[in-house]
Amino acid sequence: MTGTQLLIVAVIIVFVIAFVITMIVVNTHAKKMISTNTKLVENQNTLLKQNKQQEDALENRINELEEQLKQHIEDEVTLLQEQTRQHRERIELTANMSDEELMAWVDQEMDERQLYTDTNLTLKTMAKSLGLTQKRLGEIFKNNEKYHNLGDYLNEKRFLLACRLLREKPNWTIEAVGTEAGFGGRRTFQMEVKRRLGITPLQYRQGMESAIPQDAAFQTKSE
Repeated sequence: MTGTQLLIVAVIIVFVIAFVITMIVVNTHAKKMISTNTKLVENQNTLLKQNKQQEDALENRINELEEQLKQHIEDEVTLLQEQTRQHRERIELTANMSDEELMAWVDQEMDERQLYTDTNLTLKTMAKSLGLTQKRLGEIFKNNEKYHNLGDYLNEKRFLLACRLLREKPNWTIEAVGTEAGFGGRRTFQMEVKRRLGITPLQYRQGMESAIPQDAAFQTKSE
């Protein structure tokens, strides 16, 4: 072969080798691209699946909240209807009572429901709880020979409950007893017991109540 022919053969060989190398590189790159795209698709599918699961969980939670809200509304409506029924019954029951009869009824309701333990109880809120008008409730205290006003009545109810708690709850603090009974604070409770009995709550708890006159616990501020 001549030199020219050898050169041509060499060029062809180089070209073939370059082509093969190029094809190998392109093929490798293509495989990498395919692999990368496959991973991207898999990641997208995973994200879509997670989003679907989150959407389903959110929808289930919304349905649960809707059911809870529906049940709550139904319970509130039922409670309101029951309160309305009880309120009407109280109005009918107390409409024709005398002051003495109404006072006895109020006393029973207060003992059963212990409304007097509410430190912030007023004539208005008490009347609303009992289903009476504020005017009617005020009248029975105004005309009552024992209490004369709501403050006297509430103080006695709280005082009697506190004395019972002092005996029955020896582990309770004096402050806890006063708070449970409806007194605004420890000092108020102590002053009320001292005024009525002449001794402190602690002395009462320790057994000095045996020296208290029978009618001392029923003294009121106006007496």
